[in-house]
Order: sequence, then structure tokens, then C-alpha cells
Amino acid sequence: MLSPNTAAQEISIVDVKRNITMADDDTIYKDYYVNAGETSPLRKNMVVSVTRKINIKDGGTKAVGDFEAVVGQLKIIHVGHKVSVAREHKLISRDAEPMLEQIGIMSGDSLDLTGSFIDNTASNNKRKTAEAVPIEPVAPVVPPPVKTPEL
Repeated sequence: MLSPNTAAQEISIVDVKRNITMADDDTIYKDYYVNAGETSPLRKNMVVSVTRKINIKDGGTKAVGDFEAVVGQLKIIHVGHKVSVAREHKLISRDAEPMLEQIGIMSGDSLDLTGSFIDNTASNNKRKTAEAVPIEPVAPVVPPPVKTPEL
């Protein structure tokens, strides 16, 4: 059950941070900070849906309506006192879903706990790297001798 504070407030992403890698094979982490903590229904390893509100306007500025589009899923990796941290679990293909102007999960997107579940499997956040291709040694280039004029 939602606490009175959480019920009045939508659970959403308030910040996104990414680590800076030093090598191509370093692990990339992208943390999504959520405005809900211990008093919310969020739990470690919970996978939740992420939605984005899409406002539709006619050719001008008149609002026609809005709807929520599913963007992807996040997995909660830490539940703090007031803030939780999540990582991307899966992005939803746009093939059968409405188009998004901004691809990927971002600040301002909302968490939908309907259909959430606990996933205790280890996540795979490693960057995919190309296979190493052996490089054949190249013989050094030696310039031809330079003739100096005799004096």
C-alpha cells in the first residue's frame, strides 16, 4: 500500500547519471534516480515499467489530448530513505508502440508498478566490444641513403 506522501506524489525519474569509462571494455553504468524510497512500494530487484506522457496538439498550439506510452523497464538496485536508484532492464521496441521524440528512458518519465516483479538474476551491464583482430607486423620503412656532395 502506498504511504500518504507517495499516493499524492507520482513516482518518477528525477535525475540520470552515467559513469565515465577509461577503456572500451570498462563497464558502463547509467543510474536513474527515483523520487521514492523506503516508504514506497519499491523493493530491491523489482522490475517496473517506465511510461512517458505524450501531449498531442493540432497543427497549431491547441491541445487535443494526451496519453502515456510505455518506454521500457527499470530494475531497482537500491532503495534509500527518500531516493531509489534503478538501472535499465529493457527498452520497448517502437515497432508496435507509438513513436517517441526522445528515445530511451529519461528524467521526467514515470514509474508504473502495475505488473512489476522481482528479478534476482544478475544483470549484464557490460559494453559489447568487438572481437580483437590480430594485426600483422609491418616491416619498418628505411629511407634510402642520402648522397652528400663532395667538397
